[in-house]
Amino acid sequence: MDSTGNPSLHSPGRRLGLFLAFGLLALLMIAVPSAIWGALVLANLKVSPTIPCCLPAVVMVLWLFWQYVGGRGWPRSTTAERSVLRRANPVSGKAFLWSLVAGGLAIVALAGLWIVLFQLVKLPPNVLLPANFISTPWMVGAIVLGASLVALITEESAVRGYLQVVLEREFRPLTAVTLSSPSLPWRTSARDYPGRSF
Repeated sequence: MDSTGNPSLHSPGRRLGLFLAFGLLALLMIAVPSAIWGALVLANLKVSPTIPCCLPAVVMVLWLFWQYVGGRGWPRSTTAERSVLRRANPVSGKAFLWSLVAGGLAIVALAGLWIVLFQLVKLPPNVLLPANFISTPWMVGAIVLGASLVALITEESAVRGYLQVVLEREFRPLTAVTLSSPSLPWRTSARDYPGRSF
């Protein structure tokens, strides 16, 4: 956007190029940590299927990812821009509280929808886990928690951060959100494909 808060006046070709470039970057930002997570789970299941070693390992990977996309590391010339693109800004207590309320209500609604859809459509099992998968509750909990953290940190940084910030510079906010939202199917595929490839 320019100094008046209006979207920039770049050519349609440049806008399309930025959308495609940062869309691919967002895809890569999701796929790489997800592939690492899939490899960690697979190795954990083969070596020690009852001890959740994969969780502390992926927490370290995600911490390094978070630091890098927020501006740490090489190249120094992109430090400031990466910090802006990650979009991890503090919010007021009131905004945070309302976000929690809205998010909680959305989860309840989604859970109800998921239950209904599960009854209507048969979903394939997660192929990352063996058909005869048996483990401890700690291991199952670690896999669920690790997968949740990977999805949360990578998708929000990549799509709501990097991709949407760039789109908001070129389009009005509503248009930027509308353009970034259809990325859900391919970013989900990028996260799930590493697990399915095993």
